[in-house]
Amino acid sequence: MFSSLLYAETQESVYFRAMKAEEAGDVSAALAAFEEAVQIPGPYTEELREIIDEYYKALDATTETKNPWSLRFLGDLGFYGLHYNEYGGVEKVSETGGDIFFSLTPFVDYSTGDWIHSFGLGFSGDWFVANEDMPVLDTNDWNISVGLEYSLVGKSLMLDVGADIKIVEGAYVSPNFYVWVERDFYRFEKQRVGAAAWGYYDPDGPLSFALYGSWHRMVPYGLNWSVYAGARFEADSAVDFVSYMESYKNAIEELEQEDEWGTENQWGNYSMYGNWQNPMQVCLETYGPECYNWNVGKLDSMYWAQQNASKDTTSSISVAIPKYFAKWFGPTLRSRVSYKFKRNITLEARLNLFYGFVLDGPDSNYEKMRKFSGVWGTMLYWKPNALTLYLGVEQFYKHYSLPRYYKGVYPENSILSEMKVGFKWEI
Repeated sequence: MFSSLLYAETQESVYFRAMKAEEAGDVSAALAAFEEAVQIPGPYTEELREIIDEYYKALDATTETKNPWSLRFLGDLGFYGLHYNEYGGVEKVSETGGDIFFSLTPFVDYSTGDWIHSFGLGFSGDWFVANEDMPVLDTNDWNISVGLEYSLVGKSLMLDVGADIKIVEGAYVSPNFYVWVERDFYRFEKQRVGAAAWGYYDPDGPLSFALYGSWHRMVPYGLNWSVYAGARFEADSAVDFVSYMESYKNAIEELEQEDEWGTENQWGNYSMYGNWQNPMQVCLETYGPECYNWNVGKLDSMYWAQQNASKDTTSSISVAIPKYFAKWFGPTLRSRVSYKFKRNITLEARLNLFYGFVLDGPDSNYEKMRKFSGVWGTMLYWKPNALTLYLGVEQFYKHYSLPRYYKGVYPENSILSEMKVGFKWEI
């Protein structure tokens, strides 16, 4: 999302480069840089248009003679070191691996009046390395994605919509769709205040929607920030564990085989696990590549059901595992703070938070759950030329506050840590 904004040089840095060329007396380089800067969303768009008009007047030309079409290519190549931990209520998991990431997106831009239209076709992929011991974090060696993106940028409005289709090893295809719209209502000094809305949809889950108030500060050098605070709704697939238990109990009673189910525990006369196996592998054998879209807690639940369903004494019983779209709602925060030095170096910190309450779940115990998720990290960027080199760390954390009934079904805590190194480019 926002690939045209994430990988591109900022308007402020291009503006500064144009001024440097102007000071050096290189008129053609200055004009080219000013024209490049006006194509990038930022607080100086109107001022840049006035500067360009003055240049064309001085050169006995007008902006109407300028070709409104332009073509650019954005790319990223990096290596992510991965470390995953899962603990609390389930068997502890600790895994390490790597991901080689690549993306390339050509954009066609069209400028008309105060509006810039951008059309992008993106290609990206992941190749996971050293993943032999990553059954929970990753079970495929590669995936590739193809995406379509359209963005519209004006003086105070930005719209970005797109769709991605991911193809996972094993020929599994997963589409998703997104939209972001933001409007500035007030500007003062180098700051902007407004509102934004975001939506995301994956047919296998989740469906997410959020409304934010926004606050930005943008200057060529020094302290910058973007802060979004608001509320988020999320609907994601979950296993209807209680319905499955009831259906299975009824099937067993019909065959009068209750005594062969082992010792009693909190769910009734059922043993939760026999000989433990990898939940993802059991899920893949049962459901196929669809398992790649389900988190570990869901797989753990389905594994429990599969283990019991596969016992010899009940081999004649076949009960479908029902799925349910649980609905969550709560406060959310997205923030990014950076400091830009004059040596083309930028230090950036990121913090995203969400605390969710269950609005609607498959059962009353599930509705007692609470979820806290966060993303935080820091990145260092250096842009000596058209390339931007980066180095940083980032963590994805999720915590479930579980009622007693669900302890041992879902992990209470999971942390994915990434160390990133690579480079981006724009031509």
